[in-house]
Amino acid sequence: MKITRLLEIKKNAPIPDAAKPSAEKVTLRKKVDELIEIIEQSGADHAQSQLYQEEIAEAFRRSTFKAKAVAPFQALDQDNNLSREELLEGLEKLLSENKIDSKISSSYIRRNAIQKFIMFILAILLIVFGFAMIIMPAPPSFEIFTVYYFSPNDGVTIMDLVSLLIIFGGVLLFVLNFNKK
Repeated sequence: MKITRLLEIKKNAPIPDAAKPSAEKVTLRKKVDELIEIIEQSGADHAQSQLYQEEIAEAFRRSTFKAKAVAPFQALDQDNNLSREELLEGLEKLLSENKIDSKISSSYIRRNAIQKFIMFILAILLIVFGFAMIIMPAPPSFEIFTVYYFSPNDGVTIMDLVSLLIIFGGVLLFVLNFNKK
């Protein structure tokens, strides 16, 4: 109950304008207050409370580590008056000093790999579908208009041109998918 009174005093204290918390900190504060209330009502034994304390401390350590690991890169990104060479040198220096391991970047890499795979499959399907439209015979009613005649019975139709556009779109998607950014 002593903790509850201290929290009430702290909640009602005025906050100076310079130290106004962000929305993220306010949400975290609300969740911590809820956690404190739940802990007061639960009556957990000493072993459980030690385990929970260690888990909460580890979560806070991880959150500060991630923020500290990314902060220098964000600071470099915020500096707008640097040339490309200076940005490249700064990034090279940051990468040599700060070790970003696979745990931090794995979610980005995984999401990027799935997206590239889906785009690859879509590009192949477009190319195959375009070639199938050209190769397979179509009924005369579907061959809308012949643009260029090779012979009286054969030529380039609008359907062939649309098929070439579909093939071009698939090739473009394929090239853009594997283009290094």
